[in-house]
Amino acid sequence: MGWSPPGWRAHALVVGGDVLSRILDWSDRGTAVLFGDGAGAVVLERVSEGGFLGFELGADGSGGPQLYLPAGGSRAPATAETVAEHKHYVQMNGREVFKFATANPRHLGGEGARRMRQDDRRRRRLHPHQANVRIIDHAAEKLGIPKEKIVVNVERYGNTSSGSIPLALADAQAEGRLQEGALVLMTGMGAGLTWGSGLIEWTNGRK
Repeated sequence: MGWSPPGWRAHALVVGGDVLSRILDWSDRGTAVLFGDGAGAVVLERVSEGGFLGFELGADGSGGPQLYLPAGGSRAPATAETVAEHKHYVQMNGREVFKFATANPRHLGGEGARRMRQDDRRRRRLHPHQANVRIIDHAAEKLGIPKEKIVVNVERYGNTSSGSIPLALADAQAEGRLQEGALVLMTGMGAGLTWGSGLIEWTNGRK
């Protein structure tokens, strides 16, 4: 993490947030009722044991048309026509996104999930991106994690995209559901189509 003066501890502030209401077509029931505005943040600190145990990131461009913005980027810059045609709003094929999210084990945590399965079941926790309860239930079943070990808050906030995992962590901490030594698998997926996961041993402030 680089050099720091003696006696200092290295910290990093990680923030995730989206204002999805700006890119939603409020006449499209397939998207408008699902997404929400939200943001969350965590402070990371160097620890001697535990902490992050692994990451996985991936993308599959063949699924791009299933969740994307048709215009507004370099390929289709904004024009009067693109605005009139509602091409600056989220377009999503919910059925295909669900298939993508549940068909490949890598989308369910990849190497982090494999490592967690080999550990004590009592330590396992799942903090997923809050996209869809059916996707979360599918992931929990595949990973062998009981419902009481999963954070679900999509019914309160909607799908807040990049804000959903830090919001889930904050809710779990506030509710006393994160004990020292817990193995927390964080998984998410999004436009592109892309996915990512991280496995952490919760230290609860332990240095």
